[in-house]
Amino acid sequence: MAVRIATNPDKMSANWRIAMFGVANMFLATQRAFSSGPVPMGPTEILIYLTVCVANVQKLMRERSVPDHFSATAVLPREWVIPISRNAIASATGLPRETVRRQVERMIERGLLVEDPRGGVTPPPGVIDILGLEPMLEPIVAEFTKTAEQLARLGVIEVHDD
Repeated sequence: MAVRIATNPDKMSANWRIAMFGVANMFLATQRAFSSGPVPMGPTEILIYLTVCVANVQKLMRERSVPDHFSATAVLPREWVIPISRNAIASATGLPRETVRRQVERMIERGLLVEDPRGGVTPPPGVIDILGLEPMLEPIVAEFTKTAEQLARLGVIEVHDD
């Protein structure tokens, strides 16, 4: 049996402050995890890094189900990794292009990003293991779980059995 999660716009409006608190708190948990992780990043770097990471796995995430061997920290084959240009990062984040250019260059020097031969940038292959990023996930997912539980209790999000 498949489960589908949906939002309830009426309940969301009725619980706007609580829902917004939960979403903002998740953002702050992510910020804390990345700023105090094994390779500390500032807010602008985190925004750029997460934008690059999301862009890079978009092809894989469009699959109906992610193959088990790609669900954890295994290195993705390069054909599954989509590089993103500095201009696309600026458009996606709203940051000035020059800020993105400078930050990306600094992140390349720090080993957080690499130039892709196809153009644009990606995280280096194996970055999760190389930089020891895996422990950062637990506090982010824990906050996500608390937020989801609270929003489900309020009816802002609903679980449907399909």
